[in-house]
Amino acid sequence: MNNAIKEFFLQLLHPQRTISESGTVVEIKPKRLALVECASKSACSGCGAAGSCCEKGPGTDTRRILADNIPCARVGDKVRVEIETSAGILDSETLQYLIAFVMLALGLGLGYGIASVIGVGISAAALAVLMGAAFMVGAIGILRFGRQAVVQTALARIVEIEQITPEDKA
Repeated sequence: MNNAIKEFFLQLLHPQRTISESGTVVEIKPKRLALVECASKSACSGCGAAGSCCEKGPGTDTRRILADNIPCARVGDKVRVEIETSAGILDSETLQYLIAFVMLALGLGLGYGIASVIGVGISAAALAVLMGAAFMVGAIGILRFGRQAVVQTALARIVEIEQITPEDKA
């Protein structure tokens, strides 16, 4: 019973779902990564990883996914990509901005406390505002931009080469 409750809350906070896509490898990148171009689907609009796993392609109805190139696909290969989405309460933008607000308040309190206890040469209010702004900007930077680099390379992976290029057959 206890494990069932724990699993329920774990899924609520951080659920995972796998989406399978087909596309064409358009570029090979360092560190066993490949850029795969896929047709846009309606599933992308409700995806929890939207905005962090893919980018718009050159066409209006295409997108490019950075995927782990496990089977060593080459440019031009038709591949199947699996994308693990995980968007729970911890990934919501509302919670991210709430954390940034908490960091602002923490910075304000810490800055005011430091200026009140130690004479730093500027007013307590000025130091509080500076530290609060620094804490808030740092939190937003980490939550919005720092995670995308990690999420982008970890979520998608090529699982199968569907069609071999003509050069490989020769």
